[in-house]
Amino acid sequence: MHSKPAITIDTAASLMRVSKRTLWRYLSEGRLSQQPKDEEGRAMVLIEEIADQLCVELTPFASQPASPDNDDYLLLALADQGNSAAQNDLALLCLEQEQYELALQYFNLAAAQNHADAMHHLSALYETGTGVEPCADTALAWRSKAAAFGHQIARVQLDTL
Repeated sequence: MHSKPAITIDTAASLMRVSKRTLWRYLSEGRLSQQPKDEEGRAMVLIEEIADQLCVELTPFASQPASPDNDDYLLLALADQGNSAAQNDLALLCLEQEQYELALQYFNLAAAQNHADAMHHLSALYETGTGVEPCADTALAWRSKAAAFGHQIARVQLDTL
């Protein structure tokens, strides 16, 4: 049996837009169930217990096998664990829901791990000024990095400049 997807207190606080102190209080009051700590010793909470309080709407997959492609809870858990592909996909989900600050945060996390798609998405955000101040230089820098890491569309875009 698979364990239920969980995220760190830090991520939960960010996505719920509450303080970590509030979440610790919820844990001490029994409003959230205590979960085993992750490998780094960080406190964890079940996504299903806080999903209705997140600023991003997530869709769980009802039957097995769940994968990041069909279960937003699992996608969030993987993104929280540092998986760059999941961070990129979560950023896209945030972007679709006009949560631009979160989208930028997760694209940046993925880009820091050399995820070319995330770099390309960052270039588009800076080019259009979506969630950030528009900046042609920053857009070009991200597009160049994406191309350097093998992003074909970014390469074609740079070739046409």
